[in-house]
Amino acid sequence: MPLKITGRHYGDNLARLDLLFSTLAHFAEPRLVEEVLIIVRADEANTIERHLSSWPELPLRMVIEDEHFPAFKRFTRPWQVRPWQRQQIIKLNAPAFTNAPFVLLLDPDVLAVKPIRYETLICDGRALMEPEPRSVQRRWWLDSASLLGVDAGLDRPGMQVTPAILSTALLTKVHERLEEVWGQPWMDVLLTSYCEWTEFTLYLLTAEWTGLLARHHLWANDPAARAHLHVDAATSVWHARSATRERVARLFAADDDPGLFAVVQSNTRFPASEVASVVAQHIPVRATTPIEVPNASGRSKLWEWLCTASRLGATQLYRARRGLRRRRIAV
Repeated sequence: MPLKITGRHYGDNLARLDLLFSTLAHFAEPRLVEEVLIIVRADEANTIERHLSSWPELPLRMVIEDEHFPAFKRFTRPWQVRPWQRQQIIKLNAPAFTNAPFVLLLDPDVLAVKPIRYETLICDGRALMEPEPRSVQRRWWLDSASLLGVDAGLDRPGMQVTPAILSTALLTKVHERLEEVWGQPWMDVLLTSYCEWTEFTLYLLTAEWTGLLARHHLWANDPAARAHLHVDAATSVWHARSATRERVARLFAADDDPGLFAVVQSNTRFPASEVASVVAQHIPVRATTPIEVPNASGRSKLWEWLCTASRLGATQLYRARRGLRRRRIAV
């Protein structure tokens, strides 16, 4: 789990983390998870470490991002600084931190809503994969396929976003394929490819290209699957207009929904304290002693606009360069 706590969008993340941990402590079978890795920035590490000390019963390990991602220090121009995709690179780099065959990717705004057993998540050595039509985010699939030099397969099933279970062996294949196509370290490729790739589109496309998808994964809608990773997409809270106490309560009341996890997305601005008060009506919720989060060196709205504009410009230049490269190859 990448964790950021400063900035306009992240101030509630420690409270949301308590909610996630409370649901895992209640619903996950003992020793389901071998280790919980929290990837943090060095300037936020002390604050987060104090907060994590309130959960001694969980197998937590904090990893300092700055020590393992030197590429982040090399690519700092405004159009390269995109926290959303840096978090995705952190997730793609899971094999660097664990020897486990599978990793469960989580964000602080995820909640477990039903009992979870290992045999439910991993069926005969294959991890559940939650399907979603590729038409939902068509651009992600097209851009990722272009980076990998493979077919986007828009008519094939895609996969849902976090929470997701990924094979560390297949994640390594993603790294290898990107480096084979572009002749650069895979992180450099992603940080200088100004397009809408995502960790999950890169992952599934690589799994299909290698022919290893069926060896490592079982679709959640397969008759052999014992559950779904996600509740029905219409049940999770994705937008501010649906962020109500009633919608959160529904996550724990849908007995006929086979989904194990739900999302109350943080960008809805629905306060974590409100979510916690609803969840506490269904399971025990631990609210740790609040820790004052240092103020971020906030950027102005003008700076954010300039970053977005420069990123869009870089995207257009990248696509033009990529098209020229294709034509040269064809000749």
